[in-house]
Amino acid sequence: MQTDHSDADDPLAGGLSHTQTLALQWQPTPTPPDGAELAELNRRAVTLLAVLGSLEEPPPLPDAPPQLALHLQRLDQKLDLLLDLVGCWLGRDRPLPPAQPVRLGVRGVLWQAELPAGPGRVSLYLRAGLPAPLQLPALLRPLGDGRVLAEFQHLEPPVVEALERYLFRCHRRAVAQARRPASHS
Repeated sequence: MQTDHSDADDPLAGGLSHTQTLALQWQPTPTPPDGAELAELNRRAVTLLAVLGSLEEPPPLPDAPPQLALHLQRLDQKLDLLLDLVGCWLGRDRPLPPAQPVRLGVRGVLWQAELPAGPGRVSLYLRAGLPAPLQLPALLRPLGDGRVLAEFQHLEPPVVEALERYLFRCHRRAVAQARRPASHS
């Protein structure tokens, strides 16, 4: 996670951001979404980010009855298997776009591409095996150095809050992985 960059050329400076490798797709549109389409994009984004958060929840507290904890663990494994199977099934008909390094922030997403400026929708596939993308309305801005920035447009406060929670979880996971000692073989 990166915050409050001092680099004046950093388009995501001053906000939460995280660099990761994601499947991403840009879909230009003639005009930005509005009305019912915009409301539906915001509703779907909140729902998907909430589902991702629940999939990443920690296991039950140790004070839970052992039988309940074991039952919840088996249920969690079954749901993971079901998500993997559905992802494989859907992936046959609709393969994901190629994964690439991106920097995702609460204000936009930055990646390497040569694309023209304009309104559209960015689709981010945030979890491997889950072919449901986070689709957000954005305005694409080429930065002139081979990178583009899709600046999110008209996100409702619940979407921004859910995106902040997602980015924080990514940061927490990266810190935990960095603290793990390297295994020696």
